Amino acid sequence: MNENQTGNIKRLANIVVRYLTLQLDYARLTATEKLIVLLSTVVFSGILAIIGVIALVFISIGIGHWLSMTVAPYTAYLFVSAFYIVLIALIIIFRKQLIFNPVSRFLTRLFLKNPEENDEK
Repeated sequence: MNENQTGNIKRLANIVVRYLTLQLDYARLTATEKLIVLLSTVVFSGILAIIGVIALVFISIGIGHWLSMTVAPYTAYLFVSAFYIVLIALIIIFRKQLIFNPVSRFLTRLFLKNPEENDEK
């Protein structure tokens, strides 16, 4: 009888160790998946930002040339510069709504989402 209880305890201990090992592996896989999503989003955003800046430079030059047909060339480029200064000021004023809140929502959804919610999709 005592040997049977000892065997049951050893089996139970092995099951618990196996369960904890599987949970640790699951946590590692989940963390790896979420880090991959985060890093790929950062890389994609960086590439998109670089391409966007290049396009914005060419668009700005084009608008400056286009405006220089109606006003003096220096004035045309000052108008384009003034537009960007106003745009930067608006981004600084609304940085919480435009930058911080979307990033925090993305990270919260990414790292704090329940595993059950992932299975439903």
